[in-house]
Amino acid sequence: MILNVLIVGLGASIGSVLRFITTKFFKDTFKSISFPIATLFINISGSFLLGLINGQLPKTSFWTAFFIAIIGGYTTFSTYMNETVQMNFKNKIMAIIYYFITVLLGIIAALIGYVFF
Repeated sequence: MILNVLIVGLGASIGSVLRFITTKFFKDTFKSISFPIATLFINISGSFLLGLINGQLPKTSFWTAFFIAIIGGYTTFSTYMNETVQMNFKNKIMAIIYYFITVLLGIIAALIGYVFF
């Protein structure tokens, strides 16, 4: 049990660091864009990777647990919700678009990862 907790903790830590680096990269690269492109990218790529992991690795695999922990630390539902709420106060239409595009692209990305790779 302790080993499993350590594996999940390690994976989540790695995912969180990857999210931090990715967010910083997008914010530095796209300074003039107010749209939360970093979170969109993180959640769509995370959906794809989770679909890929669940579609390709055996469900009881140690590696499945480890990689799911990484993806769990990498993706960020709470930031997505918070950005949607904040955007709602500035531009309701953009908030709605962001919300639905993230959901739609996330499902498509997970499906592609699960089925096609």
